[in-house]
Amino acid sequence: MQGFVPLRIIVPINGCATDDEAVRLACRLAKRARAKVNVVTVLEIKRSLALGTVQEPDTQRAEAVLDRAEKVARELDVTVEAELLQAREAGPAIVDEIAEWKADLVVIGLQYRERFDEFYMGKTAPYILREAPCRALLFREPRE
Repeated sequence: MQGFVPLRIIVPINGCATDDEAVRLACRLAKRARAKVNVVTVLEIKRSLALGTVQEPDTQRAEAVLDRAEKVARELDVTVEAELLQAREAGPAIVDEIAEWKADLVVIGLQYRERFDEFYMGKTAPYILREAPCRALLFREPRE
């Protein structure tokens, strides 16, 4: 990324262990470049329910995840925008938000998980890496 200076950084979070470090990394990059940071979390709504039909515990949990990200950013003296999205699937919602917000970098934190004795990224991170119209920075936590 030599010469690349991000001005609009988006950080998708979901309450996992890597969220804090993803926000910290984005904030450090933002401070250096005086960039804006947008932290987003997605409430996935089952197809059997209408969009906008959200259970209060789900909303409270998502808001707590965003509050935590804002606290981490404040510790680094960076102001972030925090946004709660509702969608059928997180990946397309995040990619749409990247495009709408005109982000030039997405920072993705990934837990180390295995499925069938193989490293497993889930479905959201690969979707973002494949479809995002900007650069992507992916880091994962260490293997245990």
